[in-house]
Amino acid sequence: MQVLDDEGNLFGFVNVIDALAVVLVLAVAVAGAALVFGGNDQLESDLATTNVTLDLGTQPDYLVAEMNEGDTYSLGGNSELTVTDIHLSPQDDQTHVTIRAELQGQPNDDSIIYADAPLRFGRTLDITTSRYEVSGEIRAIGDGNSLDRETTTVVLQDTVPTTDAREMTAGDEVQLAGRTVATVTDVAAYARNNSTQRTVYVEVELETYTQQGERRFGTTQLRRGQTVTLPASEYTIDGRLERIGDGLDRKETDVLVESTVDVETAARIADGDLATIAGHETAEVQTVTTYATGDPDRKRVFIGLSLQTLSYGQRQQFGDMHVQRGNSVKISTESYELSGPIRRVGTLEERGTLANRTVTLRMTDVREEMADTIETGMTERSRDTTVARVTGVAVEPAVIIATGDSGSVNVVDHPFLRDVTLTTELQVRETTSGVRFKGDTIRQGSTVVLDLGTITVRAEVVSIGG
Repeated sequence: MQVLDDEGNLFGFVNVIDALAVVLVLAVAVAGAALVFGGNDQLESDLATTNVTLDLGTQPDYLVAEMNEGDTYSLGGNSELTVTDIHLSPQDDQTHVTIRAELQGQPNDDSIIYADAPLRFGRTLDITTSRYEVSGEIRAIGDGNSLDRETTTVVLQDTVPTTDAREMTAGDEVQLAGRTVATVTDVAAYARNNSTQRTVYVEVELETYTQQGERRFGTTQLRRGQTVTLPASEYTIDGRLERIGDGLDRKETDVLVESTVDVETAARIADGDLATIAGHETAEVQTVTTYATGDPDRKRVFIGLSLQTLSYGQRQQFGDMHVQRGNSVKISTESYELSGPIRRVGTLEERGTLANRTVTLRMTDVREEMADTIETGMTERSRDTTVARVTGVAVEPAVIIATGDSGSVNVVDHPFLRDVTLTTELQVRETTSGVRFKGDTIRQGSTVVLDLGTITVRAEVVSIGG
């Protein structure tokens, strides 16, 4: 059978020209189908992706609550944005938002063309979804699709009202739009001269991220001295960064504190008393020694305290005060408050070794009725301890120098004034620098005060025996 007949028909049926036309139509149809069904894959294979960090600034809470990872924004054509990570931090009574986003666009060297322009630091990108519309500046380009997050432990120092300090407890969370951005893990509170305020040191775990080698909490670069604001549900901390990467380094530091208080307060001080500030324990009374003063309504006390201090290397801090000799400590318990200078650090006791010494005392020009009240066996006690005991009393008239009518000078007894010599046994402390009695060094010529119950005497030291 002939392929073409004399009239040019293919196999005797179809004209060759018509057959070529059909083949051309089929070729066009196949090409169109390939474009429709397979061309999009080719287009997508020509696109590239990268990641950016966007600073959206402060946003109202209602808007922040609508933002979520996975939100997308398409400009059409070859550009699309997908939110992959969100970081929130408080700022000026609002919420600062930093996001990580994946961008899709035409390749451009090692980056892409997004929305018809290359990506540059500081460029502003819009995000519009069915629920919100925001814009943010590019702060970082490239790397992964998540912010370089980590939980950072810091210590913040702040001065707050006493009521706020009482509310602060470990476990408190700071939340923004339902996301936890900080957690309180420890609190130390200390007294201030202003009774309505307290100094607090708060250990906090912050949700931070690293950008260009800097650890950040929102817009705040974490550096010592910077201020971080944390609005918890019951209080707000505006604290200065004291430590970064470490928490409260608590220590117990023993000190000996001296104070002069009224007799009622002196009677209430006892071993085991706990000093608290706004419900936070700050010190415990370990030892108490009470001495009489020249005022029967006042007592001198030496209190051994174990302070809850914060360690800064070799330095111990108690509130705003560096723990060292001479600095003043203030404590508050359920039944009393007192303050006084630190006399010793690292110990609870006075200097020296306890001993008993025979000490001779002398008083001159004492009225007769007063001299007659001093008796052998009288004592001064500090709680259950005898610190002074009179073992002997010698009374003799005081002498006066009188001039006679003839001009003669005579030494005669005073009619009602007496000189009194006391032999006493005193509880003292032997030190390398001398003998101490009731916290003071005594030597010949020193003055001591004894509270003998019914009478207080002030006498001069004549001699100190063994």
